[in-house]
Amino acid sequence: MCCLLITLSACTVFSPGAEVVTPTPMPTSSVEGYQVISSQACQIAQQGMIRVEHPQGDLISWSPLADTVAYIASTLNSSWNVGNLNILSAPSFDTPGRIATQAAGELTWSPDGTSIAYLGLRLSDNIYTIGLAYPDGRASMDLFPGEAARTDGFASQKAILEWSGASRLRVLTSCGVNCFQGLDFSIPDGLSAPTGDTSERSWDLWSVHTHQPTQIPPAYADLTGQLNWSPDELRIAYIDGNGYVWIVNVETDTLYPLDIGAYSTATETDWSFDSHYLAVHVDQSLKIFSFECP
Repeated sequence: MCCLLITLSACTVFSPGAEVVTPTPMPTSSVEGYQVISSQACQIAQQGMIRVEHPQGDLISWSPLADTVAYIASTLNSSWNVGNLNILSAPSFDTPGRIATQAAGELTWSPDGTSIAYLGLRLSDNIYTIGLAYPDGRASMDLFPGEAARTDGFASQKAILEWSGASRLRVLTSCGVNCFQGLDFSIPDGLSAPTGDTSERSWDLWSVHTHQPTQIPPAYADLTGQLNWSPDELRIAYIDGNGYVWIVNVETDTLYPLDIGAYSTATETDWSFDSHYLAVHVDQSLKIFSFECP
């Protein structure tokens, strides 16, 4: 008698008088042609995170040069939409370091790994701003201090576009109803200049960033969910339409589910720069997985 490993994590052969054991269901893969195997990853750390009602960009982000991950942690006073910007480092990932408060998302490391730009939400006036935080312990910096953050008659939404080297940061700021203006900031003096014409709000504003190859293979082109290739492009973290996380090995055409917990839902993944670790935002938790299990 055989077990269907794709759909069940346990199998019991029933005989007269034997205790009936209910098998534990596992998620079923929607990637055709790939064999489902046992998990090759192990969870090595977990920390509390905020939850968001709508996308707010990247809530987890690895350093481009080190095994250090930034994330937005929940606090005693807030578990929704805004929290502390914390960092964790290998190998134990067990000692969070707070480097900024009132962070909301859009975490973006500078190319040299010395600073993190982030979307902030000032709770005193419910106005969005852009901040800079420093893993080396320097005080965080508000690029829109005081009334400079009030760029429209509402919440003054803002977004981070990209770093241009380690000394320039391009952002977007609301300039009215469905109106956004680009700004180019010089770091660290904080001086800015408008760039280009105003534009309408983009559909992907505050979306989560993923790494993808120039051309997505046909096997994944029609998948519903979030695909995120590791930097070495040997693995894919795939969040399917049900919020389960799968790891796809592109060399062996195999995949396996990550154990994120029963009835849990993942919304974001991010790989470390060396592809050794994967950070996953699961409900109200940050879970870190290693692929070098004992």
